[in-house]
Amino acid sequence: MTKSSTEETKALILNAFDTLFNKRDYAKAAEFWSDRYIQHSAHIPPGRDGLFNLIRSLPDTLRYENARIMVDGDYAILHGRFSGHGRPRSWIAADVVRVENGRLAEHWDVLQDEVTKEESQSALPMFGESFAKTDGAAPSGALTIEEARKIVAPLYDALNQPAKKDVTALLAAAANDDYRSYHTNEEFLTRDQLADVFKGMGANVPDLKWEIADMHVFGDRIVVRGKATGTPTGEFWGTKPTGKGFDTMAIDVFTVRNGKLASAYHVENWMTALQQMTK
Repeated sequence: MTKSSTEETKALILNAFDTLFNKRDYAKAAEFWSDRYIQHSAHIPPGRDGLFNLIRSLPDTLRYENARIMVDGDYAILHGRFSGHGRPRSWIAADVVRVENGRLAEHWDVLQDEVTKEESQSALPMFGESFAKTDGAAPSGALTIEEARKIVAPLYDALNQPAKKDVTALLAAAANDDYRSYHTNEEFLTRDQLADVFKGMGANVPDLKWEIADMHVFGDRIVVRGKATGTPTGEFWGTKPTGKGFDTMAIDVFTVRNGKLASAYHVENWMTALQQMTK
């Protein structure tokens, strides 16, 4: 087999990174990554599927930029930046890859949060010629409870008597255009679809009330324990109105990007609510 030149190896790796991280073309990316891919990163599950599934779970705004690439035989080191991944800070990455038979076969990495000019001890940017701007709401890279409350407030406002609210506008104030509201591990509603669900609930439960009972913040993630109450006057989740109300619990796990909600995984205890209505 003919040995690839240094420039050919550079082009191969940069094309692979662009295809997976920027274009999100998984079928084409499979041509660049070995099906026996070895992963040493502490942040990524093993194998090619582990990497591809991780990228699938990230926002469509994910982007990789390369500043430098150096090749030594079958190995290369890349200095790059990953942004738009849903966390408060872009990552500056040193990626080490090994190429075998024209495909990426092995990987190691070191990641750092990109800092602003005010935070830099060296007074020099970590990537390129300019300093970072934070992707999230908190300059420190971690949300405060106060910031989290402001971010989620419009969404929960939309859940309080939705029939009387401009639900679409409230969700637009709370969430990014590409917001995903997951009701299973894979299935989700878009922001517009979620607005329709809220409106439907408001039509059938005019006195719907949704309170924040407890809230915790972990970096760019917000966890809310909610309390939902109401008395349906129309069919609600397949159950006819009985004149009885419900008082149930919900758990929402949000991620934040650019000061707005990027995604949510949520569970509501509607089974208990329906039991309360039919007793």
